[in-house]
Amino acid sequence: MKQIHVLLIMLISLSLLSLTCKDAGVQPPDKTFSLTVADASCTEVYLNLKIGTGITSRKVTLKRDTITLFTKTIDAAETIITDTNLTPNHSYTYTAQLLNGSTAVNSTAQTMDTTSHAFSWQTFTLGDGSGSSTLYDVVIVNDTLAYAVGAIYQGGSVYNLAKWNGQTWQLLQIQFLDFCGQSSTYSYPTSAVWVFNENDIWIASGSEIVQWNGQVQTTPVCIPISVNKLWAENTASIYAVGNGGGIAHYNGSSWTKIESGTDLQFLDIYGATNPKSGEQQILSVCTQNFPGDRGIFEIKGNTATRISSDPIGYELFGVWFVPNREYFVLGSGIYEKHLLSDVRWMNGPRDITGYGVTKMRGNGINDVFIVGSFGECLHFNGATWKSFRDVTSLGNGGFACVAMKGNLVVAVGENNASAVLSIGRR
Repeated sequence: MKQIHVLLIMLISLSLLSLTCKDAGVQPPDKTFSLTVADASCTEVYLNLKIGTGITSRKVTLKRDTITLFTKTIDAAETIITDTNLTPNHSYTYTAQLLNGSTAVNSTAQTMDTTSHAFSWQTFTLGDGSGSSTLYDVVIVNDTLAYAVGAIYQGGSVYNLAKWNGQTWQLLQIQFLDFCGQSSTYSYPTSAVWVFNENDIWIASGSEIVQWNGQVQTTPVCIPISVNKLWAENTASIYAVGNGGGIAHYNGSSWTKIESGTDLQFLDIYGATNPKSGEQQILSVCTQNFPGDRGIFEIKGNTATRISSDPIGYELFGVWFVPNREYFVLGSGIYEKHLLSDVRWMNGPRDITGYGVTKMRGNGINDVFIVGSFGECLHFNGATWKSFRDVTSLGNGGFACVAMKGNLVVAVGENNASAVLSIGRR
């Protein structure tokens, strides 16, 4: 009897195991059919169409309100569809239906509103002509406080920081070491500035960085690269990029060099947080003037990875983006992608200036400025571009950098051996 019981238990176990394996191997057909809005700008809507592999008839009609956009066969399981030339601040209803008679799926999209081009401008020149005064970088703290850095020759002295109080610019001197490890200092030209608040400003000159609280500076700290630009997530995560392929990261206590695998000059770095995933994304661009080599790098932690710049064939001086919405790199042209994973950078949609452009900053994809050679100053309001070069023209000079915050924009550069600052108010 005991042997019979054991045999029955074994037979039942094998039967259950067989049923379990058989059930695990059979997957129900995926008959997902959905249409969702992935994103929207002022004039574009991005739709995500999903068609499960279990749906055999894959011919789809897509409508915007009552207008048929297309009827075609969709081979992919998931497709991003872009609808363009739309009206800003407008609601649209999209309907997708399979031609096999399946129930239609709907999704409503709201385009963004445009911003105003109505800026008034005031231009300042600094320096007395005793040297080639110029400004390389600028930050805005608030409506009545901004800082610009570079070299300003005035009255036999060299000033490397200009402070704006809402009305006028005050010239200041920040001291840097003659050489790392020595005690003697001088107000050497500054290359980059970053601000956390009105009492915490970081300023770079060569391979040295100081903190300044508006009154007193710290002792210069030597870092492992020569700095052209700073960007920070917070006081415990600061990035510096510069010459010779230099990238360095500050973790709150020390600086570490990040290997880039290139000797090109890094001229800009920008980072932003993806509002959907919460992930921080950081991009930097590098170049050399001859023979026009260029690179785009994505930085994560202490790793820098070169990504595609295809088909860009010229120098790159600037980068700006809103994660997973719009990416821009610029130099001898303005190039963009909707997603960083898109295959190619596009130039055609932004081919709106004949001048070289250097930097781009803004409040959002519907409120952004680009500056460049000969005083080119462009504002994009989400639908149209407007050039302010008729009031910001610098002759043979140009803008090296721009900052924007709210309704205030400041562009800095040089013209005829003078430092130039143009302030726009909306």
